[in-house]
Order: sequence, then C-alpha cells, then structure tokens
Amino acid sequence: MTRMLIAIFSMLLAGPVAARDGAPRIDEIVWYNIDSYCSFTRADHRFAYNDPESWRWVLFTNFPAEDGVDPIESPFMRIDGQLKQLAQTGIRSLDGGVVRSYQSHDANPYLVEVSLLEGERGVESSAFSGVITVSRNGASSEIAYKGDCGA
Repeated sequence: MTRMLIAIFSMLLAGPVAARDGAPRIDEIVWYNIDSYCSFTRADHRFAYNDPESWRWVLFTNFPAEDGVDPIESPFMRIDGQLKQLAQTGIRSLDGGVVRSYQSHDANPYLVEVSLLEGERGVESSAFSGVITVSRNGASSEIAYKGDCGA
C-alpha cells in the first residue's frame, strides 16, 4: 500500500504527462525578459510586461544571424517537456499568410506546421496569429497562438 501511494504521489509531482492517445504535448517556455525576434503565446494568454509569470511562450526565435538566415527558419518549442530547435522543411502560401513546415532534430522527429496569418504591422514589429500543429507517430496536437516578430 505504501509503495502504491509513493508511486501515485511521484506521478503527481512529475507534472502533466503526454496525452493518452500518444499525441505530442505542446508545453510553454517560461522565460522572463526573453530577448527574442519572434515570440508567440497561446491565443488566450494575457501577457503583462511587468508580470514575470506571464512571460510564457509556445514558440520563439533568436534574432537574425549575421549570415542573413531568417530567424523563423529555426524556431524553438517545448514539446513533451523538452526544448526543441526546429529546422524549416517547407513553406506554402495561405490566404492572408503562409504555412511553415518544420521538423525536430530527433531520430524520430516531431513534425510541426505553423500557420502565420499576418496581423497589424507596427514601426518595429508585425503581429501574427494562427495555429501550431505538432505531429509524431500518427498522432497530433494543435493550439491557437498569437504574437509578433520584429525588433
């Protein structure tokens, strides 16, 4: 009985587990004061600049490198509890934006599609929204997101 209680307690402390159907879990990256080029949150998330707990991202990119590579070609996500850098594998047009395809660098890679629907353009940034879909082994998860890219 004690062993069973310890096992149950350990599972509760371990945090959420992958979906029962084997679908990849899209986790948040908590990074206060992140210095990124693109930063996307869940669509229903309320970001408050002065609240460190609200700095939660589902996808982010570094700033452009000196070699001229577009930073959105290799974004980062946290999938199934692990930080993954993605490599762009394709891009196709979508009414009002594009869909970018990626894969992780794993032996059994995660496949990711990000629809980038263009929103309002500012002086130093552009807003985006859409859906991120992560697939692996025939199962997938998706979330709606919002965010922006730019300095």
